[in-house]
Amino acid sequence: DRAFADTQQRTAEVINERGIKLAEPGSDNTPLRVQWAVYASGYLSTSMQNMAGLLIPLWVVVTLDPSPLMIGIILGARPLLPALLSIHGGAMMDHLGAKRVMIVFAIVGIVVPILFPLAPWIWAVIILQMLSGLATTMSWMGAQTLIGQVMKGDATHSGRLGSASLMGNLTVPPIIGAAWDFMGPWGAFLLMSLWAGGLFFAAILLPAASQELSRASDRLRIRDFIPRPSSYIEAFALLSIPTIALVVLVSVLRNNTYAIRGSFYVVYLDGIHFTGTEIGFLMSAAGILGVGAALLVGHLTKLIKPIILLFIAVAGAIIFISITPLMSTFWQLMIIAGLWGASAGMSMPLMLSIMAKSADAKSQGKSVGMRLTANRLAATFLPVLMGAIADVAGIGNSFLIIGAAMLASLGGLAFYARRFTNEGT
Repeated sequence: DRAFADTQQRTAEVINERGIKLAEPGSDNTPLRVQWAVYASGYLSTSMQNMAGLLIPLWVVVTLDPSPLMIGIILGARPLLPALLSIHGGAMMDHLGAKRVMIVFAIVGIVVPILFPLAPWIWAVIILQMLSGLATTMSWMGAQTLIGQVMKGDATHSGRLGSASLMGNLTVPPIIGAAWDFMGPWGAFLLMSLWAGGLFFAAILLPAASQELSRASDRLRIRDFIPRPSSYIEAFALLSIPTIALVVLVSVLRNNTYAIRGSFYVVYLDGIHFTGTEIGFLMSAAGILGVGAALLVGHLTKLIKPIILLFIAVAGAIIFISITPLMSTFWQLMIIAGLWGASAGMSMPLMLSIMAKSADAKSQGKSVGMRLTANRLAATFLPVLMGAIADVAGIGNSFLIIGAAMLASLGGLAFYARRFTNEGT
């Protein structure tokens, strides 16, 4: 209890000293080489997530022919390990530096995809899903952590990272969809492994661990990869900061729209006879508006308070993914996919900046890990719940039911958040 209270006091002091306003665009002198290494890491790691979000559901449906509930269990397995280990991963990045951790998990990301076609059994696929999900999450977490460790939560850099990550939505789905149509499962999974190879080289080019970190110059040890209870206590203590707690909860709802896109969105489109290439273009439509929306955040926060803007963006993301079954043509689906991308793209840098400015320099990784833990935990159960609803009410109706529940939850959080609208956020 004493350690928890001390952590609360330290984090509160940081907020009082620094405030929780977003950094002004261009307020630091981060070298361009470092900036581009971070943006490339963000693009490649989220590209891997986008590849898996399209490829795995298609492969599961064609190869295993499972029920909707079993589809939900298989796809829900992907965020399970990240839900359990994101805080530990963030603590490792605070302790050792993001670069080292990202290199290790990039190697895991290279190996795992090519094992899928070799193990077409449900429980083997579940295990591979968990490992693949952990690898991509740790890489993406590293890019976010560097925004805090190196770029001090600057809103412009957060927007650029958000834009780079959404470029994965724009460029990758058509590529992996075409690979599925023309090269089959083996070609598509090999392409995914090749992409992870690019992530490995991007991680190599990242800046070395800062000397401010407790073991920046030490070698990696096996025990560094063993979770420590103290890391979890310190991470959960961050929830005592109201803005961090609020952003974590809002982030869960936002991330649930990604969980839908990476599971039953693809299953639904496949069920109404869209090809892999067509599904790829629909998924890439999110990047068209998302990239630009993320870049506008630094300017929009001068006009609209970040907390308010965050709620507007997340509400849009929920609405535009939920009305998918109400659209009947390819172009209607393309439009709402683009609007979903704009909403998701705008909300990402807001979350990154608010949390980076609300945590001290030695808690950047843990703050990211806390948010991702909540996201991945929710994403583990959402496909299972949605699959159970689809078994009873149909896949199309499951979109509307889940969407209504998420909007109601967001409304409750907005009511709670009114106290922050008169503050710096």
